[in-house]
Amino acid sequence: MDSRRLPGAVLAAAGDRRGGAAEVAATALDGLLEVADDPSLLEEAVAVLLTGQPAMAPIWHLAWAARGPNPTAALTDLRRRLTTDADAAVTAATAWLHRHLATHPGGVATVSHSSLVDRVLAQIGPTGGDPVVGVAGADAIGPDGILNAVGTRVLAEEVPTLVVATAVKLVPGEVFGRLGGPGFEVVPLEAVAAVVVGAEVLSPGEAGRRAEAVSRGRP
Repeated sequence: MDSRRLPGAVLAAAGDRRGGAAEVAATALDGLLEVADDPSLLEEAVAVLLTGQPAMAPIWHLAWAARGPNPTAALTDLRRRLTTDADAAVTAATAWLHRHLATHPGGVATVSHSSLVDRVLAQIGPTGGDPVVGVAGADAIGPDGILNAVGTRVLAEEVPTLVVATAVKLVPGEVFGRLGGPGFEVVPLEAVAAVVVGAEVLSPGEAGRRAEAVSRGRP
């Protein structure tokens, strides 16, 4: 494989160790769209992304889109949904936190970097006092657990924690079990208070059922 032939965005996404899953996926999709009309180069790009980001559920979704019968259309649709779902998730999570803080005044705690969480916290604004609620992102959501940065489990044990995600974070159990890497941990879904998926605020159980229902047979 000659990585020099691959778009810079693909290489940047594969090697990104600072950005959140949504940010990395957006960069990766932009790169894949550059080579969507070259099947062999597209497959090389997908392989690099799957190897470089083994913990991120969105990479699995974009690999499926790239390997479908019409990769350009599928990748373009996925890129659009990344933006619209993210906007909806921020709105839903912000509303949930406002309701929680109205009855439980105090601070908001978080862990690791997530573009969605950063946007939610910007909407919430400054809060005072000890943390009474947590908000976290997710690199993947499976039927029974959430994969995210180490420290998420402790956060969920200390305060009611809201997970903010989009539909591309949902994966069935056989895929979830393959994801992971240094710096990540699996947190039981039952440990969190609720899970935002796009515009919806779901119970942990419903989020798990949605993950298990994601189509099988993908990469």
